[in-house]
Amino acid sequence: MPRRSFNLRSSPARRRPGDAGSVILLVLMTLLLTAFALTKYLEKTAVDLLADAREARAGRLRVQAYSALETTLGVLQEFIAADGALHSATEGWGKPLEFAGYAPPDGLTVEATIEDESGKISLRHADYQTLRDLFVLLGQKQADAERLADALLVWMQPGYDPVNSFSARATDYERAAVPHDPPGRSLHSFSELASIQLVRDTLYHADGQPNDLWRSFVDSVSLFDFAQPNVNSGRETTLAAVGSYDAASVKLVGDYLGGLGSYSRQGPAYFHNAQEVAGLVGPGTAGSKLGTEVRCLRVTITVREGQASYRLSAVIAPPGGAALPPANAPAAASTEDNTAAAAGSAPAAATTIPPATSGSQAQPALNYPFTLLEIRENDEIVDTAPPSQPATP
Repeated sequence: MPRRSFNLRSSPARRRPGDAGSVILLVLMTLLLTAFALTKYLEKTAVDLLADAREARAGRLRVQAYSALETTLGVLQEFIAADGALHSATEGWGKPLEFAGYAPPDGLTVEATIEDESGKISLRHADYQTLRDLFVLLGQKQADAERLADALLVWMQPGYDPVNSFSARATDYERAAVPHDPPGRSLHSFSELASIQLVRDTLYHADGQPNDLWRSFVDSVSLFDFAQPNVNSGRETTLAAVGSYDAASVKLVGDYLGGLGSYSRQGPAYFHNAQEVAGLVGPGTAGSKLGTEVRCLRVTITVREGQASYRLSAVIAPPGGAALPPANAPAAASTEDNTAAAAGSAPAAATTIPPATSGSQAQPALNYPFTLLEIRENDEIVDTAPPSQPATP
């Protein structure tokens, strides 16, 4: 039987028309997914780089802000060394960076503003009459002003007995959803106003947001502890509520300080002592309730680079100036405290940095010329104050 021969080589496979299109589609999908992943990676990298760049820029602006703050403090210290105290920006320290010839690096602009915080009413020393008169000046009816003054003092003073019989009392807080006692010390933050009975109903809208009365009140008072507001920068509400000045006296003081009206030829001026104040408005309570020296300053530094900005706000006190309010309710003074009070001594206001030790040698203490009472940066700075409310006759 004849043998049959077989060809073992396979013949080429026939491709169907759709096979080539499937391969191309797979390749395109792979490229698309790769491009998408690469795009997302680049976007994330760009965001990270932008965040790093912003952080680096913020750090650079922050350094310049603190540098400008130190320059400002240096200028203020020069005036204190020359005159013994600060009285008014009219003395020349109102624009400290210009006075010092401060020049920021190229591309940056730096501004420094100074506000005399001691031109306001210190809540730590505000009594019933002062608070009542302040609320009347801010547009409240007499009865409402009395109740608001009582409500604040119930919160701030332990054992306070309200003057107005319709005012809230300390025992009313025991019936709250969470029973508690008023702290019995001066406010540490204006956010506490939302916790004070009657005050929260009058100084806030129904939705819990501060109203115009809240802003006017906050602009008129200070949380810091100083006994005598500075008449040279006193708001009209301060002069009227603390100094008991009538509208005519308030205007007279304003004209004298601003160089207005009959004092236009004289130009801006300031009072050096209580005798000068009495010589202008006549003898009265100004000698004991109003002073003529700066006790507390708020310094705000703003650094800008293009659209970016950085803000720094610091509250400082010169030697013998303001202090922070007490942390707790006043307690019975110790024998040591009573002895110091009898001797007329007061705690030093200047911050003393303790000596640093290096081996067996101690570095001398640095007597810094100012006490730093508060410092805030950027979003921590809350601009709440509108222009001061005019005093009414």
